[in-house]
Amino acid sequence: MATELTHSAHYRPNFRKAGGQGVIQVKKGDANVSLYGSLNGTDFVLIETFTADTIKEIVLLPYFTISAASDGTLDTSIGTSKFYISETRSAT
Repeated sequence: MATELTHSAHYRPNFRKAGGQGVIQVKKGDANVSLYGSLNGTDFVLIETFTADTIKEIVLLPYFTISAASDGTLDTSIGTSKFYISETRSAT
């Protein structure tokens, strides 16, 4: 099941199960979407900026957030764009 991220909330994957991979989907609307990640929930680093519809695999971090800004400005509205993340788990 996928979770839609919003620009004003931080997403925390569930690390209780084995594995640490996820799949993201970006549906670009009227704004680019920048994905940021953090190990401590405070210091976020730009992972990638998406300028088109995208599906890709990603290593899960303890914290993610999204923004329309790629200059380190967090929590900027992504307008009509959408960002989804789905955690994948190994069978172990």
